[in-house]
Order: sequence, then C-alpha cells, then structure tokens
Amino acid sequence: MKAQIKKVGDTIVVAVDGKLDYETQEPFKENLKKIATASKTDSTPTKVIFDMENLEFVGSSGITQFIQTLKDFGVRTDQKARILKASSEFKKVMRAYDDEQTFEFADAESAIAPVKPLIEQ
Repeated sequence: MKAQIKKVGDTIVVAVDGKLDYETQEPFKENLKKIATASKTDSTPTKVIFDMENLEFVGSSGITQFIQTLKDFGVRTDQKARILKASSEFKKVMRAYDDEQTFEFADAESAIAPVKPLIEQ
C-alpha cells in the first residue's frame, strides 16, 4: 500500500493505492500522525479526505489496524475521517467495524484538482 498526500486549499487529500495488508500499516500510520500534528498547528482549518479509489481490499489481513488508524486520526484531529471512492465491499467492512460511526463516505470528488504531492510513501 502506498499513500500520496496532497494539499488543495484547506483540504488535504490522502490517496491510498495498492493492497491493504498488515505490513504496510506502520508507514501509513506515521504519515497520518504528521498530518494530524500539522493540522493542529496550521492556522488555516484543514479538512482531510481519504481517497480509496485505488485501494485493493484483500481480506481481513490488516483491516482492523487500518480502521483503528483512521479512528485514531479522527480523535487526534477532532474530525470524522472522510472516505472518498471506497468500493462497496470496503464500505461494508468498514461500517461493520465502525460502531461509533466515525466515518463519512462520499462517491465523488468535488473541487479537488490534481496537484503536486506533499508526501509520497
């Protein structure tokens, strides 16, 4: 799994690509910690969107840790994780683990143009 992070105005887009598995979780988690820290120190309010269009769901390996990472991110930034373009299968699994309704899902990207990445993993 790779993550590409870009900033457009007051929105940070985290585009997640590849196969979701246990081994790729730690670098992803560390990048989200950096984003959470930056969003608290930045004077401009920041929205964060997770674009999962190119993320391959490959079963239970890593899904629990991935979802917990997104929940922890929401706690650190005081905002719900906004999930963009997730497959229907991924949505079902995430909703099953989301007992506190910490995620918001959207099917279309709005007003976010391709820009140069801030961090590439």
